[in-house]
Amino acid sequence: MIELALHDVAKEFGGVHSIAGVSVAIGTGEVVGLVGPNGSGKTTLVNVATGAIAPTRGRVTIDGLDLTGRPSQRFAAAGVVRTFQGLRLFEGMTVLDNVLVGAQRTVRPTLRASLVRLPRFRRSERALRDRARGALADVAMQAYSERAVGALSHGQRRRVELARALAAEPRYLVLDEPGAGVAAEHLDELATAIERLRAAGAGVLLVEHDIGLVERVSDRVLGMVDGHVVAEGSFTAVARHPDIAPHLADG
Repeated sequence: MIELALHDVAKEFGGVHSIAGVSVAIGTGEVVGLVGPNGSGKTTLVNVATGAIAPTRGRVTIDGLDLTGRPSQRFAAAGVVRTFQGLRLFEGMTVLDNVLVGAQRTVRPTLRASLVRLPRFRRSERALRDRARGALADVAMQAYSERAVGALSHGQRRRVELARALAAEPRYLVLDEPGAGVAAEHLDELATAIERLRAAGAGVLLVEHDIGLVERVSDRVLGMVDGHVVAEGSFTAVARHPDIAPHLADG
């Protein structure tokens, strides 16, 4: 099965369930939105799905391969890329260099080629820069490519982080509040970037408080409350659930 899947996953902290018996599958070429009130377990689910933490119970598989309990680097090698609620950028580096870090995920240059800068290595380096610049263009940040990340606004940094994830050419992209701090006029670029990823065949799990963004890009939506998925289906259907509707109204 070609999907990133959580099978009856639970995670406890100090005997308290953060998520309890959750099963979720994200197929390739699909955007799955995840909504729910603060404290419902969404971030814990994201952390389990990307290998940041191991579940207390259940399994995590990628394209049928069981990676439960394996380190996050193994998830990344399988094509799982994520963004974080708290930005994790290199403040002293330029925007372009930050995005190049993501682009290099798929590159395995030989030591000899790197040392003597063989033509093949130089071509690979140019291709990486082109990919990084293309990712910046996708989020309308190409004009800032030579600026230091530390000089940008929070919303601009958020878009740089998304560009870095896009440049990694993920098979599965997990977005944890990508719209936080992004100005309303730039949310359209964010939505377009997600839609392009879907069209390219990537699977996307989107955790987001901006309900308009979730409604626009999601093929399917999950509603989560108190560690349980209480509703699943279209945005409209999930928005009507009595435990989810008040949260959406607040958002």
